[in-house]
Amino acid sequence: MREPVPLRDIVIEARELFREYGYEGASMRDLAGRVGLRPQSLYTRFPSKEALVSEVLALTLEEMLAGLPDPDRNWRNAWRTLIGRIAQTLENHGRCVGLHLAYGVTSATPEAQKAVRVFFKSVQEAMTRILRSGKIAPPAATAADTLAQLEGATLWIATEGDNRPLKRAVRRALHLAGPVRRCGEKAELPS
Repeated sequence: MREPVPLRDIVIEARELFREYGYEGASMRDLAGRVGLRPQSLYTRFPSKEALVSEVLALTLEEMLAGLPDPDRNWRNAWRTLIGRIAQTLENHGRCVGLHLAYGVTSATPEAQKAVRVFFKSVQEAMTRILRSGKIAPPAATAADTLAQLEGATLWIATEGDNRPLKRAVRRALHLAGPVRRCGEKAELPS
């Protein structure tokens, strides 16, 4: 008898399919094949491809935010960690699954559209909380702009294989937290 496929494994494979082929190009049949299930078995766990979107984005958000340093204790470290995680994901995969899905879901898939909105709003709120702790004003607009620059930079990775715009966007984002100090160094005050 075959071992059951854990739901998390299905969601991880669905995320990779969405990254590779977008919402329209990914199929439940392809996903079933990747995880070693018959399509009808997959449908007993997820009634539709649309139902997978919220699970994929929830997992992605969980991975992004899990174990972040407390911004009230050290907002700079929390900001650098979050930006580093976003950058690493975008660099490794060449695109954000959330952004890829944002352009692929339509009004015909309202559950998926809502999941995409919730995902990006949650990322922006996490960024805003960190920036608010650092007294960066205006925190919500700065978070939205930073997220847009990071996500937008993936256009160049996807079309040209050029990650330099992403690296510049990351530098701009990290600049908000100021220079990195080594243990024992004194902070330099801006002139």
